[in-house]
Amino acid sequence: MSIQQQEKLQSLLSRYVEGSIGETEVEELSRFLKDEQYDDIVKQILTDLSAHITPAGTEKEEMQKMISRVKEVSANMPMRERVPYTRWAAAAVLVLMFGVGGYFLFYGDGQPALAPVTTRYSNDIPPGGNKAILTLADGSTITLDDAGPGALAQQGSTQIVKTGTGSLAYNSVAGDGVVHYNTLTTPFGGRYQVVLPDGSRVWLNAGSSLRYPTAFAGNSREVELSGEAYFEVTGNAAKPFRVRAQDGTSVEVLGTHFNVSAYAGESQSTTTLLEGAVQVSKGQGNSRLAPGQQAIAGNTVQVLANADINAAVAWKNGLFMFNDADIETIMKQLSRWYDIEVVYEGGPVKELFNATIPRDVPVSKVFELLELTNLIHFKIDGKKVTVIP
Repeated sequence: MSIQQQEKLQSLLSRYVEGSIGETEVEELSRFLKDEQYDDIVKQILTDLSAHITPAGTEKEEMQKMISRVKEVSANMPMRERVPYTRWAAAAVLVLMFGVGGYFLFYGDGQPALAPVTTRYSNDIPPGGNKAILTLADGSTITLDDAGPGALAQQGSTQIVKTGTGSLAYNSVAGDGVVHYNTLTTPFGGRYQVVLPDGSRVWLNAGSSLRYPTAFAGNSREVELSGEAYFEVTGNAAKPFRVRAQDGTSVEVLGTHFNVSAYAGESQSTTTLLEGAVQVSKGQGNSRLAPGQQAIAGNTVQVLANADINAAVAWKNGLFMFNDADIETIMKQLSRWYDIEVVYEGGPVKELFNATIPRDVPVSKVFELLELTNLIHFKIDGKKVTVIP
């Protein structure tokens, strides 16, 4: 390997770990990782990186053991089946670490899999998918994943259509002009996209619901959210768009891209702004966000100036992204997407994890990757998952 190639590989690995790598660079990194002649230099670069970011008390020998174990496990695994993973899985898509530094793991398309086709989990759980229930104004419901494309119903002067791509859309037609309210609900293990009557797009995460009118009359556009959703709001200065979350948080915009997470039972909600400007209010507190900022609404509204935008919208982009996350935070997201019950056995797991994982893999693959840290183990019994330190 030339000096230029080595410097390039080191740069790619560093940018991957930092989360700043682009799609083209991911493909380039994947080509390096697929070539066995680079194994030694990859190991050396990862070891050098760990020397800079490994927290106090973490032995370098553990890093070496981890790298060796990953290489050994990968070498003995059969080739994985060609399944329709996301484009991220076609390249080196996974970085798995613990603490603020620690362990790295990469795999790529065509490489030996980290989990064999015959997994050690006897009853695997598939990932979630495009599933939702639409509740009409009269209380009747439509199971959208069972419905074919085309017109589903008419509410007032609005026709409800399931598109060929599986999303929901509202089109203006002749009618009585009465405004009705619909509710779109995603179960655990589901997600859905809806185009509202004004053209605004909403992506609804698992275990969430969105209530909205079939036409936006008057001087405002208002929807009600429980759970998590990503919004791309059509600009209209004469009609501000407002999201009211179940915890009392209100987000007001004119036209912008933002994510709101407000699940029932959570102590706080978050609003993350990607483009435009929003005003976040709860009780007596309110804050105006600029792009890249996040509002955390609990008893008060606090603003995080440099939010992790990629992590906030990772679910919309087909990824789990955990940054310094404890196992409870990880399992909470997994429980919603895989529709599983989580119980804990033994003492607490204190380590923090950092991982980027595709959401379209069976839950066993997520567990087997996490288990490579030797910090955590899992047992699947039907829909019940036991976490064992």
